Parts: sequence; C-alpha cells; structure tokens
Amino acid sequence: MNRKQFDKWTARLALLTLLLTAVPVFCSMQHSSEQPDWTTAPQASAASFQQSTQTESTPVVKKVLFIGDSMTGWMAERFNAYADNNNFEVATIVWDGSTISKWANSPNLSKIISEQAPDAIIVSLGMNELFEANPQNRLKESVDKLKEKFGDIPFLWIGPPSWPGHSEGEVLNKWLLSELGNEHFFRSFDLTIPRQSKSNPHPTRNGIEEWIDEVAAWIPGNSALNFESMNPPESGKFSRSKTFIYKRMKENL
Repeated sequence: MNRKQFDKWTARLALLTLLLTAVPVFCSMQHSSEQPDWTTAPQASAASFQQSTQTESTPVVKKVLFIGDSMTGWMAERFNAYADNNNFEVATIVWDGSTISKWANSPNLSKIISEQAPDAIIVSLGMNELFEANPQNRLKESVDKLKEKFGDIPFLWIGPPSWPGHSEGEVLNKWLLSELGNEHFFRSFDLTIPRQSKSNPHPTRNGIEEWIDEVAAWIPGNSALNFESMNPPESGKFSRSKTFIYKRMKENL
C-alpha cells in the first residue's frame, strides 16, 4: 500500500469512528426531547401537597368550648364521652333558660372565650326562641354579635329540636341555616328523639345520646371542625368535663 492509499484509509477510519461515537449522543438527545409522563409521580406529589395544605389550614381540634341553654348539660356530657375517646377536651358552660340575645349581650362571653382559648366552639341555642316568627329583625343583631365574638374560631351551632305538640320552629331553623351556613349549622328540627313528657321539649337521657350521636356522625364530612377522629363511645356513656359551669336563669353569665 502506497502513501496515498494509506492516507485515504486513515481518513475513512477516522470518519467511521466519529460517526460511531455520535450515535449514542444522538439517541440520548432524541430520548430527552420526548414529552415526560405526567400521569404518575407528579400527580402523587400534587395530592400530597394538597393534603399538607389542608392540614395546615385546618388545625386539629384539641379543645372545645360547649355553651348553651338548659339542654346543654347532658349534651356536653355525651360529647365529652367522645372527647375521652378521641383525644380532645371539652369546657362546658350551661346557662339555664338562656337565649341567643342573652349570650350575645353578655359582657363576659369574650373574656370566657379568651380564657378558655378553644380550637372550636359548639353552641346549643334557640329552643327558648323557637316560636320567633321574625328572626331577621329580632335576632340578626344578636347572631352577628356572637359571630363577631367567635372571631376566627371555627364553630358549630346545634339548632333546636321541635317542641312536642307545636308546629312552630321551621322559620327560625331555616333562618339560622341561611345566616350561619351549612358548615356551621346542624339542623335538629327533623330528628325524632324521646322527650321527657308530651309537653316537655327536653329530651330524655337516651334522647340526648341519640341527638349527640347524630351530631358527631355528621361533623367529619359536613362541618368546619377538624377533629383527629370521632370514634363513638359505648352506649350510655356520659362524662362531665373538668370545666363545667352551671348558671341559673336569674344569674348573670
């Protein structure tokens, strides 16, 4: 092989080597230009982020302030049995014969909320105003005051049940729902629960248990309250919370 032929074959060999080296790079470039598959990992990440965001924006309820009229005592004791079962506590204030207006106009309610520092507030009021035919004009100011005093604390208003022997009450319950919103109002008016007598609106102890069990089952998927869990206690269990204050009708809050 002469010098000219040798140089020719050397050039061909160099070109072949260059082409073989470039093939993996070209294939790699082709692969990287493909659209990524967004149907797997990125979706899981988004779901995790959403779950994390929801948890941060809705803190778990560790303490409940349960306030209301004469029905509240047994109600709070049954609810406190849920607290014993689900890692939260209840502070209860019962004000016998109290009304929405009495609570709203009490100068001590804001102080009580500040001292108790609850993560959520449960209200049981309206039985003593059940027959009110014009709540928009007569109760709106009081309801607005209560919401203002609750501030940013999530709350649930347990509406009054029916009054045996009377048909009134639908107007008040509908108005409270429209005023408070679905997440903040539990409608008790349609419940059929045992009462102490035909003319006494107060439920029996078993009636209270049925009532609160309905409320507790409704809370997780419907309310603005975020409990870690809401496992029911055994049937018939009631327990009084460490903080339990009872005020008579003629007493001030």
